[in-house]
Amino acid sequence: MKKIIQFVAGMVEGRDPALAEHHDNLGESAALLAQHLGYSSRETDLLCFGARVHDVGKLSLSDHILNKPARLTAVEFSLVMEHPRLGRDLLAPLDLDPRITEIVCFHHENFDGSGYPEGLKGEAIPLFARIVRILDSFDAMTMDRPYHQSVSPDEALRLMENDARCYDPALLSPFCEVMRRSCLA
Repeated sequence: MKKIIQFVAGMVEGRDPALAEHHDNLGESAALLAQHLGYSSRETDLLCFGARVHDVGKLSLSDHILNKPARLTAVEFSLVMEHPRLGRDLLAPLDLDPRITEIVCFHHENFDGSGYPEGLKGEAIPLFARIVRILDSFDAMTMDRPYHQSVSPDEALRLMENDARCYDPALLSPFCEVMRRSCLA
């Protein structure tokens, strides 16, 4: 599995260094949260691996769309909404643990059912995908992107807590505790 992650990381780094940084950030956050939640080393490895490849489907999208500094058109956003399925399809031949491909495919599902690609709700969303949904949001908010300025870690946590409909509340609370302890200490 380590060689696979190195291969995917190299592909992502070569195409989009910011995306590679995002993947690395999520892997580190996943490890902190998994430790806090008491996950086994196997579960932690799977969660971290999935977090480090969750956006691999973006390799199938054009740079114009991914780096557009303005609001996406409806057509462009519909293409972006396909990246979870594209990533799952890219990884399918590798016969990885299903929890990894679930992360890739379902990391944009919202706890209230308003996410994509399937509109899954609550615990119908695989556990590791619910975790990466939280990690992904936090990192996206705290990184400068072509289409938005970053916010501080503290502000990102406040925003997430105030708009908690997207996140599993049983996971958001421990995540915020871990991030406040590690990022804001």
